Amino acid sequence: MIDWVIFMKKAREISAAVLLVSAAAMCIFAANTIGGAVYAALQRCLTAVIPSLFAMIAVSGLLIRSGTVTASGRLVHRAGRLLLGMDGDILLIFLFSNIAGYPVGARMLLSCYEAGRLTRREAELLAGVCFGAGPAFIYGCIAGQLYRSARVGILISLSTAIGSLVCAGVLSLYLRRHGHGAQPRTGVALRAEMLPECISSAGRAMAEICAAILGFAVISAILVRAGAIPAAAELLSRLTGRDFPTSAGLICSALDVTAVSSLPAGDFTLLPVISALVAFGGGCVFMQLAAIFRGRLSLMPAAGIRLGAAAVSYAACRLMLPMFIAGEAVSAAATTQVCSAASPVPSVILAVMTAVVLVEYEKSRKAAIRR
Repeated sequence: MIDWVIFMKKAREISAAVLLVSAAAMCIFAANTIGGAVYAALQRCLTAVIPSLFAMIAVSGLLIRSGTVTASGRLVHRAGRLLLGMDGDILLIFLFSNIAGYPVGARMLLSCYEAGRLTRREAELLAGVCFGAGPAFIYGCIAGQLYRSARVGILISLSTAIGSLVCAGVLSLYLRRHGHGAQPRTGVALRAEMLPECISSAGRAMAEICAAILGFAVISAILVRAGAIPAAAELLSRLTGRDFPTSAGLICSALDVTAVSSLPAGDFTLLPVISALVAFGGGCVFMQLAAIFRGRLSLMPAAGIRLGAAAVSYAACRLMLPMFIAGEAVSAAATTQVCSAASPVPSVILAVMTAVVLVEYEKSRKAAIRR
C-alpha cells in the first residue's frame, strides 16, 4: 500500500527542488533578460517607491514611539467607535495608512499588537483595511507617468478609498463587539534618540520593500521566459479582447503593482482595472507584509479583505469614470503634435481632403436637384 501522505510530501519536495534548480538555471542562461528586469525594477524603486514611502515610514515610526497616535486617539475615540467601530488610535492608523503607503499601516498595527492594544485576530483583520497605496505613489507612478492628469489621480484615490471604507464598514460589525473601552491616557514624549532610530528603521524597511520588488521582477522575468505569463496573457486577451502586451502587463502588475507604470499610456479603459490592482496591492506587497509580520500575524484575512476592496474599487471607478474623463480627450487632442510643422505632408493631406469634400458636396447637390 502506498502511503499517500508521504508520497504527496515527497512530490512537493521534489517539485520545489526542480523549480529552484530551473530558476537558478534561468538566472544563468537568461542573465541579460533577468538583468534588464532587475534594472527596470530598480528604476521604479528610485523614482517612485523610495520617494513616496521613506519619509512616511520614518514619520509613522515617530508617531507610534512618541505616543502621539495613542494620545491623539482620545480626541476621536467616540467618533471612531460610532463610525467604524474602531478605537481612536486605530482610526488614526486607518486614516494615516491609506495616505502613507502599503506597508505603513501594517508596521503601525504590529506595534499596537506587540504593545497589547490589539488581539491577534483584530490586528490580522485590520491589516486588510489599514492598507493603501498613498497619493504619492498614485500620482507619481500612475497619474503622472501614464496619464499626465491630476483627474486620474483623484479618480484612483477615490476609488481605492471607497473600497477600503466599504470593507472597514463591514469589519466594524466585528469590531463593535470587541471594543477596548476608554482610550488609555498616555502622554507625548519626543526624545532626541527617536529620530535616528526611526530613520534607521525606515531605511531597513525600504531595503526590505525594494528587495521584494526586485525579487518579484526576477520572478516575472523567469515566468515570461518560461512561457507561463505569455500563455496566461494569451488566454486573458481572448477573454477580455485586450491586446497581448496589455494583458501581459496586467498580469505582471498583479504580481508587482509598481509594474503598472509599464502599461500603455493614456488608455482610460484600463483605469477600473488599475484601480482594482492598486486596491489589492499584488503579490509583492503581501511579501512585504510577510517580511514585516515575520509569522507573528497571518496574511490570509488581509488578502481576503483586499480582494473585496479590489472589487468595490473596480465598480466605483467604472461608475465615476465618465465624470472624470469628460474633458480629457479634448485636451489630449489639443496637445498632440501629429508631425513637424516644416513638413509639407499636412498641407497636402488637407488639400486632398478638401477636394474630396467639395466633390462629394457637388455630387449630393446635383442629385438633390434631379429629385
